[in-house]
Amino acid sequence: MLVAILLSSPKLFAQEDAEEKAGWGIRFSGFINAQAFFDSRKIVESRAGMVSLYPAPAAYDAGGRDLNARAGFNQAAMTTRLRGSISGPGALGASLSAVIETDFTGSSNADNNGLRLREAWVGLDWPRASLLIGQYWHPLYLPESRPGTIGLNLGAPFHPFARHNQLRFTWKTGDIRLVAVAASQRDYASDGPAGRSPKYQHHAVIPNMHLQLQWNPGEHLFGFGIDYKAIQPRLAVEMPGQQARRSREKVESLAATAFMKLDYPRFSIKWQAVAGQNLTEFIMLGGYVEKRVDSLQQVITYTPTAQLSAWTDIATKGRSFRLGLLGGYAVNLGYSGPVQGVYYGMGEEVAWLYRISPRAEWHSGRLMLALELEYTAAAYGTPDKNGLVRNTYVKGNLRSLLAAFLFF
Repeated sequence: MLVAILLSSPKLFAQEDAEEKAGWGIRFSGFINAQAFFDSRKIVESRAGMVSLYPAPAAYDAGGRDLNARAGFNQAAMTTRLRGSISGPGALGASLSAVIETDFTGSSNADNNGLRLREAWVGLDWPRASLLIGQYWHPLYLPESRPGTIGLNLGAPFHPFARHNQLRFTWKTGDIRLVAVAASQRDYASDGPAGRSPKYQHHAVIPNMHLQLQWNPGEHLFGFGIDYKAIQPRLAVEMPGQQARRSREKVESLAATAFMKLDYPRFSIKWQAVAGQNLTEFIMLGGYVEKRVDSLQQVITYTPTAQLSAWTDIATKGRSFRLGLLGGYAVNLGYSGPVQGVYYGMGEEVAWLYRISPRAEWHSGRLMLALELEYTAAAYGTPDKNGLVRNTYVKGNLRSLLAAFLFF
């Protein structure tokens, strides 16, 4: 009898294992992407130039020549991507899904070609609600209504670009969705005394809170959202010759967005506007400034800077040939001055930016060849006591980009 039980045990375990794995599966997808790009001027950029933001300011040598008035060229394939979409039996009365996605752009410029985590989340979907837990796009970025650019910037710095760890709850009824998110920074982080780091938000002990209302009639999409964030740049203030004193000063900031997508059989129109403070983790203009620096009391207070940006993307839907056009504008709205200390953020000396970027795509099976032109202009000047940039001059850059994608 004992021998029979022992002999049957592997079969029983195999049956239980098969039942446990029933309904589970993973589907891999992604693309190989190679790009070559030429810039007419030195630019503010990231990821070996693949993320082009705006032209660099004038920087003159002893002979009066602009050192940044020089062309540049590069090639890269680091955006090559692999995505695993996982499905399985339900849990907690909901259908279950998950995603793991990675590419080779690294977590910073120091890690170009390094393997990085893009998305990693678990999703539970009920008839009228859903819950997403993990790393995913911040709700200011809408994957279903984003610019269709070929370049890696995806419309930044006009379009918010960031992925955060988050809890995302969505309530659905008919064409209406209400989205509530509590998020924490990781790779896309605020600027501060120690450089860009997620620790400033961690020190504040308050998640980034977002509430968004969406209306999705048919293929179209309309909506708006509000966003609240708090960061704490310092745990202590230490002036020269004095002992450190604990600091509790935070930077609190608000943002609002409105967006729409008109999706027709032959073309689509997408639009978004974002008005907000301290949005540097989204690769946008602004940040915050040390407003009061009291060396006797060892107290530093802060005030956030504000910006307003908007973009529109129009694209055709041909089977083998498609055209698109992106236009974007951003303006620096300054801060509540006067201020006494250091500026942390992006574009302190930029009054406004604009971009015009046409593109063309050729599709044949799973292969796509694309050409994109991107002209971006920046107005540089001197900030006044309220952070508004005066006495401006304009510099522009024309980027020409060729790309090949093989989707799988």
